[in-house]
Amino acid sequence: MQLVSLGSEVRALIIHNLRAGQRDRREEIGLAASRLTGAGWKVDVVPPAEGVDADRILREAVADGLDVAVVAGGDGSLNAAIQALAGRPAALGVIPTGTGNVWAKEMGIPLDVRGATEVLLRGCMAVTDLGQANGRYFLSIAGIGFDASVTRALKPAAKRRLGLMAYVIAAVAEALKLRGEDAILVANGRAVHQRILMVAASNTRLYGGILKMAPEAFVDDGLLDISVFRGRGLRAMARHAIKALLGIHRGDPEAEFFQTSRLLVESRLDLPVQLDGDYFGTTPMEIRVVPRALRVIVPPALHPQFRVMGVG
Repeated sequence: MQLVSLGSEVRALIIHNLRAGQRDRREEIGLAASRLTGAGWKVDVVPPAEGVDADRILREAVADGLDVAVVAGGDGSLNAAIQALAGRPAALGVIPTGTGNVWAKEMGIPLDVRGATEVLLRGCMAVTDLGQANGRYFLSIAGIGFDASVTRALKPAAKRRLGLMAYVIAAVAEALKLRGEDAILVANGRAVHQRILMVAASNTRLYGGILKMAPEAFVDDGLLDISVFRGRGLRAMARHAIKALLGIHRGDPEAEFFQTSRLLVESRLDLPVQLDGDYFGTTPMEIRVVPRALRVIVPPALHPQFRVMGVG
C-alpha cells in the first residue's frame, strides 16, 4: 500500500512546549512556521506561555477540521497530543525539541528543526497503532517496575538542566533500592505469577531511542511486544541491562518475550508505571493495543517499523 502525500493546502497547528529540552527554541519554531506558511500551509501557533491550555486548543482545532497537529517538544508532549488525536483524521507531525525524542528517532525524523520541517513538507502520512494503559494512550512504550520508578523520581528541573544525565543519576539511585516484586501477568489466555524487576509493553522497537528492546515490533501489526525481566535486586537488573546493551537479552532464561493484544498486570505491592517516559500511576494496569488509531507524518522512504503503509 502506498503512502499518501499531504499536498500543499494543509491546515496546521504548532504546539510548542516551552519546557521541553534544554534550550529555548522559540526562534527556531518561528522559522519553521514561516517555512510551512511559505509552502502554502495555513499555520497557527499555540503561544509557548505559562497557563496556555494547549490540550483544549488542540481538541477544538481537531473538531474544527485540523489537518496536522505539529508538536514541538519531547515524547511527553507527543503523549499529551495523541490523547486528542487518537481515532481522529488529523495527523501528528513532530519537531523534536525534547530530551529523549524517542518517537522521532524511531521514525527517522531529523532532530534539528530544519530537517524535521523538511519531513513535514516532503513526508507522507501513514497509520500507526497505539497502546493504551488504563485508558490513556501511548505511542512507544509502557514500562512497569524499575524504569517507571526512575521516571517517578526524576525531577523536571534536573531533566532540563542535565538532559539525559539526569536519567542516569536517577537510575543509579533507584537501582540501589531495587528488590523486585511479585506480580501476576495475564496474556493470551495464560496467567503467570513471577517476581519481576521490569515489564515493557512496546509498540516500537527501540527503548529510550537506543536499545533494541523489541526488534521484531511493527507499529501497525495490531500487537504489542512484551518484555519481562525477572529477578531480585541490583545484580539481576544490571545483568539484564548489560545484555540489553549488547543485544543478547532475548536469550536470557530470566527474561521472557512475547506478543499480545492485551496484558493485565497485578501485583502484591503497587508497582509504578510510565508511559512514553513520563510517570503515569501504579498497578493494577490493563494494557492493550488500539489498532490503526493514529495518523502520523513520516519521512517519504519506507520505514522498517511499518509492515503495511497507508491511510486505510
